[in-house]
Amino acid sequence: MKNSLRKIITLYGASIFAIALGFLLSIFNSRVLGPELFGDYKFIQTVATLIASVVAVGFFVSLTRLLAINDDEQKERKFLGLFVIIFGIVSLIGIVLFIAFSFIEPYYFKHGLDSKFRIFFFIVPAIIGLTALKEILKGMHKIYLLALLSFLPALFYLIIVYPASLYTEISLNQVLLISYAVTLVLVAYYIIKLKPDFSFKKRLKSKLFIENKYNGKPIYFGSLAGVTTEHIAGMSISYFMDNVQVGFFVLALTICRPLLVIPSVIATVYFKQFATLKKIPKKVFSFSILGTLAALLVFYLFIEKVIETFYSAEYLPVYPIAKFLIIAFIFHGLGDLFNRFLGAKGKGKLLRNAAYLVGIVNVFGYTVLVKYFDLNGAIFTKIAASGLYMLVMCYYYFRYIKNSKQKLVTL
Repeated sequence: MKNSLRKIITLYGASIFAIALGFLLSIFNSRVLGPELFGDYKFIQTVATLIASVVAVGFFVSLTRLLAINDDEQKERKFLGLFVIIFGIVSLIGIVLFIAFSFIEPYYFKHGLDSKFRIFFFIVPAIIGLTALKEILKGMHKIYLLALLSFLPALFYLIIVYPASLYTEISLNQVLLISYAVTLVLVAYYIIKLKPDFSFKKRLKSKLFIENKYNGKPIYFGSLAGVTTEHIAGMSISYFMDNVQVGFFVLALTICRPLLVIPSVIATVYFKQFATLKKIPKKVFSFSILGTLAALLVFYLFIEKVIETFYSAEYLPVYPIAKFLIIAFIFHGLGDLFNRFLGAKGKGKLLRNAAYLVGIVNVFGYTVLVKYFDLNGAIFTKIAASGLYMLVMCYYYFRYIKNSKQKLVTL
């Protein structure tokens, strides 16, 4: 119990620090780039994240669960060897897609960013590597390494770029180069530190493919429907409006995201234990709900002043977006708690089904509603999709608990 509490405090503290650095990062980038270039930066990032989420095909999720239920240290290193090979393959596919998009951009989006997609192709493997490592470390229950990884990329970026900004103008190219080069170096360092073993046998690969078939791939398709479709927002806002509005919308998402931290941190720390627990402990629910409500109160009290003071008057249009989007993040954070529990139980198909419903809302809202209602359509879509996500996750969780009790009675 004490060990779990210590890990919760460590990861939560690191997450709070990461949030603070994330704010500093967004403040710094928005100020040095200005609304237009900041919007371009977020558009490039959105495309890269969309591609990164498409190419993984569920293998990282499968490896996370296999690591969570594994107690053999030698086998763990072999799983890590598999992870490195899969990471290399999906990164290569992602780079090809990212470069291919550069030839489409001038015809459909017309922002003149095609050359940047070709020059900064390494953004995709950087995003894939960082996201996958966070999953892998969660499965290995290496909470302290995970805590460090949550803030080191932003910290090193600011250490490098901020002093330089005092003496020279920082360009979009420099922001992209340093940000994602730092991330790639950290990913490489973590992989080396984890000491992957590449001498795995065919049986281990078969185990991964079986896990991916019954758990990872359903979660992947669900993620494709639920999470990946969220990135349509940035592309549709860019297409129907402009990249300045993309910047405002994504910045509002960044400001609201801290409310996900409380339930997410707790669920991450308990992920390995969820695999054996019969249900989510009451104290986990209580802490998640009370912490989220306290954070919401602080948010509404200070958000307008924070934007005006730190981001400058140019970014005040972000305030009315954020004050509504925060509702979506409350729904999503609580839904994630149920999601982690069901994921640890190998209920990938349930997660997939829930994500399909969310994906339908996202696709419709981020295309049709954005076309006719601009940013209001995007805001409504985010709230509706997150609310649906929470309700469906809650329903599946209580149905799982009910079915588990019935099985015990039958036995």
